[in-house]
Amino acid sequence: MYAARMSSLRRLAFFAPAVLAALSGVAATASAADNTPGQEATNRLFLLVLLFAVGIGSFVLVLLVAVVFKFRKRKGHTAPVGNPKTHDNTLETLWTVIPAVILLFVGIATFQTLAVTDVVPENPDVTVTVIGHQWYWEFQTLYPNGTWVNTTGELTVEVGQTVKLIIESADVVHAFYIPEFGLKKDAFPGTPNVYWFQARNAGDFVIQCAEYCGISHYVMVGSLHVVPG
Repeated sequence: MYAARMSSLRRLAFFAPAVLAALSGVAATASAADNTPGQEATNRLFLLVLLFAVGIGSFVLVLLVAVVFKFRKRKGHTAPVGNPKTHDNTLETLWTVIPAVILLFVGIATFQTLAVTDVVPENPDVTVTVIGHQWYWEFQTLYPNGTWVNTTGELTVEVGQTVKLIIESADVVHAFYIPEFGLKKDAFPGTPNVYWFQARNAGDFVIQCAEYCGISHYVMVGSLHVVPG
């Protein structure tokens, strides 16, 4: 019986490194597909948190199964454990310190991610004022040479350009959303939101409104054209 129990625990313990290895493979694939530095930093943080969650979940699962096997009701083992241990300073210290270290590690990684996603680089190549209307997007693009270009529904940038976004609304609340960039920022009337991106891959990408803004919300779709530099 003991041998069978240990065999079951070994099989359960095997899943943890297997899952962690699979997550590492997913992380490598996701990194190759990221379209912007901000998307890469966000995905890296998500996978880091997921890694800890899977590791902790697997550890707790193994402990639960061990407890179920050890303390299950069976013939010849009906009496409770004599003088059960109720305190262990070492264990109590470990289950306090280890989670604190994990939270500290995740906190540092979070601030590093915010430094990439929310800190707009100085001297951007292009500054685009994005204005949400019911129900279309207006783009006012300012180039370093002072040239202004106004477009409706379509925005064109080059691969590798640092694009500063000033996102606002002319009427109600909208949300500027590029799904393939993992980029979503609210557009408020009178209160601009500042963000940025740097496209790594050429192509055409859909721009959507992610905030219900009226009866024709569904038609508020634009296009981002990323062309080779």
